[in-house]
Amino acid sequence: MKKYIFIINPKSGLKINKLIEKKIREKFNMPDIEFFIEYTKYRYHSKEIALNYIEEGFDNIIAVGGDGTIREIAGLLTGRKDIKLGIIPAGSGNGLARNLGIPLNIDDAIRVILNGRTKAIDCGMVNGEIFLCTCGTGFDAKIAYLFNNTVHSRGLLPYFIHGILSYFKFKPNNTDLYVNGEKYSFKPLIATIANGKQYGGKAVISPNSIMDDGYLEAIVIDDPGLIGMIMGVKTLFNSKILENDCVKSFRSKNFKIVIDKGSVYHLDGEDFSSEDGVLNISVMENAINVISV
Repeated sequence: MKKYIFIINPKSGLKINKLIEKKIREKFNMPDIEFFIEYTKYRYHSKEIALNYIEEGFDNIIAVGGDGTIREIAGLLTGRKDIKLGIIPAGSGNGLARNLGIPLNIDDAIRVILNGRTKAIDCGMVNGEIFLCTCGTGFDAKIAYLFNNTVHSRGLLPYFIHGILSYFKFKPNNTDLYVNGEKYSFKPLIATIANGKQYGGKAVISPNSIMDDGYLEAIVIDDPGLIGMIMGVKTLFNSKILENDCVKSFRSKNFKIVIDKGSVYHLDGEDFSSEDGVLNISVMENAINVISV
């Protein structure tokens, strides 16, 4: 008997959630399948739900939502070779799904889950918390904070609006990057550590990243000025960002970033505050089994 628990983040919207629930009930109504559907009610509720079902012997944990919901659940699954993480993308950027080639179409995503093919992927670790695609400080962390803490519509448009409005107010802070025995000091617009190629929404921040190669990539972007910013945006969407003179990249299994105390950083778009300003970052190889194409 195959056992599935579908954990739905209701923030995706009532209409889309009901459609997804309807399709799940249609596709998984089989004699050899046992499944349940649960909706989250508060932050980190998805972890509680997943843990309860894992203890009941469920080994297919399906996240229905965006990267934040997926990251919450995935944190329970690192090192658990007996548990598989499935994804039905229903977020704004859907970074992990895009990085893994999981279809954004609901029917196609469900078909991937039913096929049951798995691959082991790496994840990053920052001060005891995981990330799957990217973590970062600077401008992208500021946008993540605003996106998560203001009222707005779903989708990518609010990201762009926050980005445009925040750019003129943003002041880069001192950032020290320790990698491969060297120290580099910057005052960057963005300092991102990437496990996957993109943030989500087709924005490719780290074209050379591979999610199962045992390495992380650091992408540091100096402020190119308004004109440079406008000219450079297209390279974020055509995988040529590393060709910009203001962009530097580093490859390693471990990084340390030192920023101002209390600075905001993000993990897969979820904002956090660094109490002491020190981010110890490492890769966990083959950490999570994901149902993928």
